[in-house]
Amino acid sequence: MGDESTIPMTTVSIAASPESDARSASDHGNDLVLKKVHIARWRLVTILAWYSLLGSESNHPCNIVLMQKLYSIGMGLFLSLMDTTIVATMLLSISEEFGGFRLSSWVVLSYTLAYVACAVLIARLSDAMGRKSVLCISFTIFLAASMACGASQNLDQLIGFRAAQGVGGAGLYSMTMIIYPEICPPAMVPLISSILGIIVALAGVSGPVIGGLLTTYRDWRYVFWINGPCAFVPGIVLFFVWPSNFQSYTKVRFRHLDYLGTLFILVGTVLLVFIINQGAVREYAWSSAPTIAVFVLSGLSWIGLVFWQWEMSRRTKLRHIRPQFPFRILSNRVMMATIICTILNGFVMFLVIINIPMRAQIVHIYDAIKSGVLLLPLMGSTAVGSMLGGALSSKKNRTFWTLNAASSFMLIGTGLLSTLPTSVLPTKSQYGYQVLLGLGLGLNLSTSTFMTSLNVEFEDHAVAQGIVAQMRVFGGSIGVAAGFIVLNSLIQQKLTGVLSPQQLDDFYRTPIVITSFNILQQLEVRRTYIQAFTVNMQKPTLNQKAPGRSGGGVCEERCDFRAS
Repeated sequence: MGDESTIPMTTVSIAASPESDARSASDHGNDLVLKKVHIARWRLVTILAWYSLLGSESNHPCNIVLMQKLYSIGMGLFLSLMDTTIVATMLLSISEEFGGFRLSSWVVLSYTLAYVACAVLIARLSDAMGRKSVLCISFTIFLAASMACGASQNLDQLIGFRAAQGVGGAGLYSMTMIIYPEICPPAMVPLISSILGIIVALAGVSGPVIGGLLTTYRDWRYVFWINGPCAFVPGIVLFFVWPSNFQSYTKVRFRHLDYLGTLFILVGTVLLVFIINQGAVREYAWSSAPTIAVFVLSGLSWIGLVFWQWEMSRRTKLRHIRPQFPFRILSNRVMMATIICTILNGFVMFLVIINIPMRAQIVHIYDAIKSGVLLLPLMGSTAVGSMLGGALSSKKNRTFWTLNAASSFMLIGTGLLSTLPTSVLPTKSQYGYQVLLGLGLGLNLSTSTFMTSLNVEFEDHAVAQGIVAQMRVFGGSIGVAAGFIVLNSLIQQKLTGVLSPQQLDDFYRTPIVITSFNILQQLEVRRTYIQAFTVNMQKPTLNQKAPGRSGGGVCEERCDFRAS
C-alpha cells in the first residue's frame, strides 16, 4: 500500500538547495539550478491546491481562513453522522406518540438508505458542479429536512423527511471525506485521517447521548430542530470564505458521469437493505416470492455493476465516462480489503449504538438520557483509537498491523458484551467491554480513511472516498436491520403465549407499555430483550473473522512518510 511505485508519477523540476549543489552552481554561473525529481501525481496536485488555498502570504497551516473551512466542513460531517444514531434513544418516545414500534427501525433506515444511495453519486456530482456548490446544497437540504422532521405529524411523514435529510447528510459526509485530504499537504495526511476518525467516532457515539438529553428535558422534536442553527452557521461561513479560484480536482462534464453505474449501485444497495428490513418486521416471509425476487434483483444489480465497470475499463469508446465504481478499485486488493473492513466496521458500530440504549430502556427501565450516557465509554475510547490509528502510521506504513489490531479489539469487545449476565440489574463490566470495542472501531475508522488516500489515483480520489463512506453506512444499515430481525423473531417466539394478543399488539406499538404488565410478564419481556442483545453481539463476533483475513490484503512493503 505504501509502495509508491504503483502510484502514477510525474516529473517536475525544482530549485536545488544552495548547500547541496554549490559546485553545480559554480559550474553554471549564476543560473538557477533545477533538479528533476519524480513525485506522485496526487501529491503534486494536493501540494498545488494547498498553496492555492492558503494564499501566497501564508506558509503554515494555521491560516485563519483554512481553519474556518476545516471547522465548517468538519461540522457538516459531525451533524450528518450524529443524525444516523441520534434517534437511538428516542425511538421509544416516537413510538409512544405515533405508535408503530415495529416500523420504528425505518426512522433509522430511511436516513441510512438515502445515505447509501447518494454518497457515491454526490461524490461524482462534485467533480462536475464543484465542491463548494455541492457542499452548500447539501447543507441546505440537510437543514430544511431537519426542520421538516421536527414538524412531522405522523410516522410516515417522519420517515419520508428522514430520507430527504439523508440525502443532505450523504453530501456532507462524502464531501468532507473528499475535501479534507485535498486541502492538506501530504505530510498531514495521517493527522487529517486521525481528525476525520475522531469526528466520525464522536458523532456516531455522541448522537444517542445528545438525543437522550433533548428527549428527556425538552421533546424529541428538538433533536431535529437543533440542526437548524448548527447547520446554518457553518454553511454561511463556508459560502463566504471559500475562495472562488480554489480547485484541487479536474472538472468533468455531466455527460461524462456514469449514470448506469449509479443505477446499479442504487438498486443493489437499497433493495437489499429494504427487503432485509421487511423480513425483520415480518411484512414478507423469507420464502415468499417478493422476497426472493428482490434478493435476485439486488444480486443481478451487483453483477451488472462489476460487468459494466469492466466494460468501461476495456472499451476505448467508453473511456470518456467517469466510472462510478472504477474497475481499478475493484481489482485493487488493498482497496477491496479496506472496503470489506469498512462494511463490517459499520455493521458493528451501528448495531452496538442502537442496541445498548434500547437494552437499557427496556431491561433496566432507564430513561432516554441515562441510556444514552451508557455509551460514553464507547465514545471516548473510539476517539482515542482514531488518534492512535493516524499516529501509528504517521512515520511508517503500519496500516496492516493497525487493521488487524482493530479487528482483534472489536472481536474481544463484542465477544465480552455477549457474555453480559442475564440479570435485569445493570453491570459495570459493560463499560470496560465498550472501551475495548471502541478502540477497535476508532483504529478502523482512521486507518481506512488513510489507506484510501494512499491507494487510489488522484482522478479516483473523490469517488473512492465516497465509496468508503457509502460502504460504512451500508454495513451499518445491514447491522440495524439484522438487529431488528433477531429482536422481532424472539418476541414472536417467546412472548406469544406470555402476552395476550392485545398486549402483544400494544407492545409492538410502543414497548413503554411494559410498565402496565404484571411482574412475571415484565420479567419475561426483559429476558427476551437480553437474549436478543446477546445474539446480536455474537453476530459481529463471528463477522470479525472476515476483517482479520481481509487485513492480509493490505500487507505491502512499508514506506517512510517523513520525507513526504
